[in-house]
Amino acid sequence: MPSIVAVILNWNGATDTTACLESLRHQTSRDVHILIVDNGSKDDSVDRIKDWATDHNVAIKLVENGANLGFAAGSNVGIKHALKVGAEFVFLLNNDTVVEPEAVSRLVGFLTEHPDFVAATGQIRYFGRPVIWNCGGDLTWTGSRRYLYSEQPVQSTPQEGWRKITFITGCAAMFRASVFERHGLLTERFFFGEEDYELSQRLRRARLRIACCFDAVIHHKVGSSIDRAAPPATLGRYYIYYLNRFIDMKDYYPRPIWWLWRWISIAVVLPRLRSRGLSWRGLTLLGRRLLRDSAQLDGVSKERFEAASRSGPESL
Repeated sequence: MPSIVAVILNWNGATDTTACLESLRHQTSRDVHILIVDNGSKDDSVDRIKDWATDHNVAIKLVENGANLGFAAGSNVGIKHALKVGAEFVFLLNNDTVVEPEAVSRLVGFLTEHPDFVAATGQIRYFGRPVIWNCGGDLTWTGSRRYLYSEQPVQSTPQEGWRKITFITGCAAMFRASVFERHGLLTERFFFGEEDYELSQRLRRARLRIACCFDAVIHHKVGSSIDRAAPPATLGRYYIYYLNRFIDMKDYYPRPIWWLWRWISIAVVLPRLRSRGLSWRGLTLLGRRLLRDSAQLDGVSKERFEAASRSGPESL
């Protein structure tokens, strides 16, 4: 069997992390090496994870970053370790996922049988609900992503076979290690978010193929990581999300088209957010900050993320 390293990032989330580990313990593929990267947790996460591994006699490698490096930079610590030990496959897995027993073997089996594909994800369901979160998706020319089978009942979606996709979500993605060796790690320009979108753009630009395997099932507690970092449905959270995307797309559009695309995006996004109860005053401020900051910045730092999450874009 090829060597597989599952990279799981933990930040103050031991309850979710140990549930994820429990699901990996029951994988039919026995050649899964587990690497936990603790991203500077301030609670007792590290001790609880170590205790769980001892109690269940599960071998894990635990790396402590000592600080919250953000999702991409923290995950890259794990990817580098996987490459160093000679992994053939790297399984990026959110700590708030639960993986069904056949998932790893089916993803690796697909990539083994299809050497022209470099990555695969599975059928990702909402945790505790018989509804699809997504099955990967497709990048669009407008700079968005179109999720596959999103919000559809499980019974109405394929339960076997596969489909070529162009967007792969970082919450559960199996990569050939050679992808990171040849095409680089996750971008660290963004403290939280955007890394999977940027990587998908990079893979598409390199004409590399990725797929969704419908019989590899993952359950995802959607939003638990970002909810701990930033309150939901706030201007600050929307500011970070769209600022990430606006900055990222500077690399994928000619500059005149990018300038026009930003204005069109603002015109589409603000009325949509208004329908969620946000005030026009706040939305006007949001639009101005997005236009200003996306033109000036090349990334979104931890300091900016935390300031926006705490006080909103008006503080920036």
